[in-house]
Amino acid sequence: MIIAYQYRLKPTKEQKAKIDNWLSMLCAQYNYLLA
Repeated sequence: MIIAYQYRLKPTKEQKAKIDNWLSMLCAQYNYLLA
C-alpha cells in the first residue's frame, strides 16, 4: 500500500543536462567533505 505520492518527472534534454550537472557537483562536494 502506497501512502505517499510518487512523482515521475519527464524533463527535457536541456533540463536533464542541468540536473545531471547539479548531481555531479553535489556528489563531488559530498566526497570532498568526507575526505
